[in-house]
Amino acid sequence: MIPEWIPDTGRFLGKNDFTGENRVDDPYGHGTHVASIAVGNGRIAEGAYTGIASNANIINLRVLNAQGLGSVSGTLAALDWLMTNRTTYNIRVVNMSLGTPAVDSYSNDPIDRAVRRLVDAGVVVVAAAGNNGKNSAGQKVYGQIHCPGNEPSAITVGAANTYGTNARNDDTVTTFSSRGPTRSYWTGADGVKHYDNLIKPDLVAPGNKIIDAESDHNFLVTQNPQLDVSVCPLENRREMQLSGTSMASPIAAGAAALLLQANPTLTPNMVKALLMYTAQSREQANSTSRARCA
Repeated sequence: MIPEWIPDTGRFLGKNDFTGENRVDDPYGHGTHVASIAVGNGRIAEGAYTGIASNANIINLRVLNAQGLGSVSGTLAALDWLMTNRTTYNIRVVNMSLGTPAVDSYSNDPIDRAVRRLVDAGVVVVAAAGNNGKNSAGQKVYGQIHCPGNEPSAITVGAANTYGTNARNDDTVTTFSSRGPTRSYWTGADGVKHYDNLIKPDLVAPGNKIIDAESDHNFLVTQNPQLDVSVCPLENRREMQLSGTSMASPIAAGAAALLLQANPTLTPNMVKALLMYTAQSREQANSTSRARCA
């Protein structure tokens, strides 16, 4: 979870651990990669891979442990910390490249409610849609948006494949990117389930084979050496390549940070509207897998 402070020098303002491991480094490797996509200054790759909002400061709130697993209680504690400290650090954007199956309606789910509380307080929350766009047979599936991506006030981001080109006309939604509608629900007194059925994600951003910073000796690269795409041999100057809506979400979060840098008076709903309606619609998308390429 990466809150961003807008604008300034692109440095850490603080770190905190909510996993119970009492460490704030990144042994798993996911968080460093995500953070560098959002706000990396490009130093490691001599400017080849620079974050979207490279002048933003960040606060590292660690909610995934050394195996990449988290808990609802840890995530809620981090969200509570953000709510308490948002004014102290002028936190304007929070990126949540994480998720859990969305079962309870957004109106009842504790993580969704905590996200909504932040948005109501003026903080933009960007959430990954999830990576369950197809089943084990490779068939397209629907209704797999994760929590907190099922929260209406969050900017929910799916993943696009740009095929390594600068053109937009060849961009597609990745096959793994989770599609809507949201299928979280509440149950009435009569036992009938009432599904939220929200159209999500709100937009898509590049999320296929994204190259950015790699934390030292991390679990992901140790288990999958092919993910390391470093050119420089030095241990502290390495890059890795990952795919997922976790990579797309910080791109949108970085874009939100740039909007707020340009106009700090924007509300979260204004930022969401600007990102959605200046993105380019993709013809391949339908009403339950909306795709606007940011």
